[in-house]
Amino acid sequence: MIAIHENLLMFCFIVKLIEVCTSRDHKETTKILTEFQKIHMALISSVVLWGGMFVAYAYLLPTASATEIITIRFVLVSVSFVIVFAVVKKSRPKIPREKLGRLVLLAAIGIPGSQLPAIHSQNYLSPSLASVLVTTSPAWAAALSGWILREKLRKIQISGFAIAFIGAAIVIAFGSGSGALSVDNPWGAALCLVAPFTWAVFNVLYKREFGNLDPFSTIGVCLIIGSFVMIPFYKTAAGSLGDFSGSQWGWMVYTAIGGTVLAYYLWYWALQRLEANKTMSYNYAVPISALLWSWFVMGIFPSTISVLGGIILVGGVYLTQAQQLVKRKGESLEID
Repeated sequence: MIAIHENLLMFCFIVKLIEVCTSRDHKETTKILTEFQKIHMALISSVVLWGGMFVAYAYLLPTASATEIITIRFVLVSVSFVIVFAVVKKSRPKIPREKLGRLVLLAAIGIPGSQLPAIHSQNYLSPSLASVLVTTSPAWAAALSGWILREKLRKIQISGFAIAFIGAAIVIAFGSGSGALSVDNPWGAALCLVAPFTWAVFNVLYKREFGNLDPFSTIGVCLIIGSFVMIPFYKTAAGSLGDFSGSQWGWMVYTAIGGTVLAYYLWYWALQRLEANKTMSYNYAVPISALLWSWFVMGIFPSTISVLGGIILVGGVYLTQAQQLVKRKGESLEID
């Protein structure tokens, strides 16, 4: 009965999202939205979808390991993109031949590199600390953006990153009911840092090399390449397929379609239009999104201190976006 309720909630959420996105009112509303609003709506949607991934993993982990889950997820994602490319002609990748080699290299390193280290680091350090370390990705992106993309960082942005990190640490450390931040193995901490660093490198280099290409098709190719890199895990992942219940398969499909295909499309569409370090700052909001998903779907209510951390987190993200708007007479707000 509980499994049916979980699937019903997830199904209703996806149906409502599709209904809103395809309605006439939605289409008319998007016509009057400024470019700034569209960008940040896309990023917020990505954060919401990624937050749901944690609930999905909570229901899947009792049956399969994290590595097996992610392997199955990317195989499903690859199949989804291949079907879309075959059916929808306009969505097919149009990648210049001279850039194809760089894309293969970037995807082969970036996709598995941003997933596997974080998973395996759980063997060496506490989950709370692993999550905190993963949220350093925007800081890496800020430094890399200044160096590689020559993007200018303002003092208020740097302050925003610091404040948001404090908020994220509070949410992650106390949102689960445990504030323990213990390291069992220093090498585990070093391994965990590989994940956010690789994710930041992937985003910054993607913006520089492929920012002018269609995000949906390009990211689709990246994910397909990433799934090939994970071939060594196929055998063990295949062994767990028969153990999934109907409810777990529903969550697995969500991780592939909602948490990957749709979320990645929105994320990289926004990255084409916003500075990389500002885009990456939205990663700080994923923990509070996960807490809200847990609240509504699993009935796990966040503690008062975790809510406070969420407020601090959102405030920090807001500061990273400060000073990017210019008000002009007779014009709407635009990105500077």
